[in-house]
Amino acid sequence: QLSQFWYSQDTALRLATEAVAAAGERGRIACVSAPSVYQKLRSLHREDISVYIFEYDKRFAIYGEEYIFYDYNNPLDLPEKIATHSFDIVIADPPYLSKECLRKTSETIKYLTQGKILLCTG
Repeated sequence: QLSQFWYSQDTALRLATEAVAAAGERGRIACVSAPSVYQKLRSLHREDISVYIFEYDKRFAIYGEEYIFYDYNNPLDLPEKIATHSFDIVIADPPYLSKECLRKTSETIKYLTQGKILLCTG
């Protein structure tokens, strides 16, 4: 019953490539509600970057420490291990096209990013 949309392989690869370039060497990338980009980043097998997925869908908990449960309704309810401004780039695709969802997701993005943001939406 979750509203889940997936990018094509080409789109996911393009977004992942842009994120890696923006993050730089030993970069940290946060994927907020963007599971297909996260999966593409993992498939690139880059050891010089770290990637986390912030996602409501608990099926992604199979990724262990890289999975962070995320509910946009509680935008700053994040584990203590996630420090303020600790990601070189945040890729986000808010789950709904509403002003409220975008506002709350933006709070999360501002908390996570050092400044670089890749926002995708319909």
